[in-house]
Amino acid sequence: MLSNDVWKYCYWINCKALSKLQQQIIKKGISMARAEKNPCEALIGEIGYAEPDIWDIICKHDAAPWYNKSKFKNKTLVTSSFSLDDEYKQYLETTITPVSFDPLYIPSKKEKKALINNSVFQKIKPAEWDNFPGEMGEQITLGLAKVTGKPADSWENLFQTWTAVHANFVSPQFRAEEKYLNAPYSIADSYTISSCCVELFNLLESEEKALLVRPCTGAIMIKLLEKDRYYFVELVKNS
Repeated sequence: MLSNDVWKYCYWINCKALSKLQQQIIKKGISMARAEKNPCEALIGEIGYAEPDIWDIICKHDAAPWYNKSKFKNKTLVTSSFSLDDEYKQYLETTITPVSFDPLYIPSKKEKKALINNSVFQKIKPAEWDNFPGEMGEQITLGLAKVTGKPADSWENLFQTWTAVHANFVSPQFRAEEKYLNAPYSIADSYTISSCCVELFNLLESEEKALLVRPCTGAIMIKLLEKDRYYFVELVKNS
């Protein structure tokens, strides 16, 4: 582990374990925050959870394809500011810690295309990922232009960046230094990243020891994570 200053412990549990955990948490006088529209809302409060049906609301076209293809499909995400009792250790998937990492290099458009076309990524990428509605994508680019004050980019370019970010975690070409366990990192800024939950909660089922993840646009819009900040995501079972 890079630091003992863990912000969140992230677990994937079944319905039976969730019910038992909820009873235990109530006895401790703690209220569990329930995600209502976005799985990342599980990060709200001291301890929260996101049930399986949450993925098909706001994140239906970007995060849900990864969730549905992962081994965690039909399981509930629980994120906690404290480590749960030992009986839940088997369900612990990642820990999240904010860090001061600053990438030395962000790849070019040509390099992003190479990441996307990588055969390993193409094999792992959910087919539904490429079916993101174009009209919705165009609305997103216009919305981002209003937020950032910059001219609207094309949906094609934005979607390419979204895809390349995930690709660098699947088949990494750009990594941090040894201090950060040579972790692959998010190769874009928060306004050009989608579905950071894929990496935060290891929907990729990565074999890396750690990932350096920037929050996506959605996560910063609902003020759950800090814009452009990197979070050190330790994949506990690989450590």
